Amino acid sequence: MKNFLCIIVSLFIILSFASCAFLHNVSMETSDMLNLPDNEMIVSLLMSLGAEDFHNLNESQKVVYTAAAMELEVLNGGMVQFFCNEGDFSAPYVCDALEKIGANEHLALLQSVLADNNVDLSDLSVFITDDVEEFSRLYDRYNFDAFDSAYNNLPSIPEYIRVYINAHIEDF
Repeated sequence: MKNFLCIIVSLFIILSFASCAFLHNVSMETSDMLNLPDNEMIVSLLMSLGAEDFHNLNESQKVVYTAAAMELEVLNGGMVQFFCNEGDFSAPYVCDALEKIGANEHLALLQSVLADNNVDLSDLSVFITDDVEEFSRLYDRYNFDAFDSAYNNLPSIPEYIRVYINAHIEDF
């Protein structure tokens, strides 16, 4: 039940931020999004890049989308939630994205927890589920608690994203 509530709360938060971002940033340029508060920037970037078009994004856009999605998902429900929601498209790129934005502490932490849990980013099919009970079992099966706790003590991913976008603004 706890995980189900986490999913409901996460959806509410995402929809709240998304509706706010959509209403205020419908035609906002990427460079203008960088001036928004962290959460609004993340949601605005995700909405503008669009998950349904992930494989059509250029390399820089994939990097930003993946880092932004990880930030949103990990802060809302942890790494299991990120793998469940992004496992079939952006999650396999997460290590590459963290490296490219310069989030080396995040990358080292993630690589450690992936190794400890024998998670292969090239095959995240075990995480692809829309069943609440299976989602709950994934939380129990994988020990991502250390990652989720330590993640909050690391520098802000949105700051890395801002620097990366500014360095690659022509790709947006």
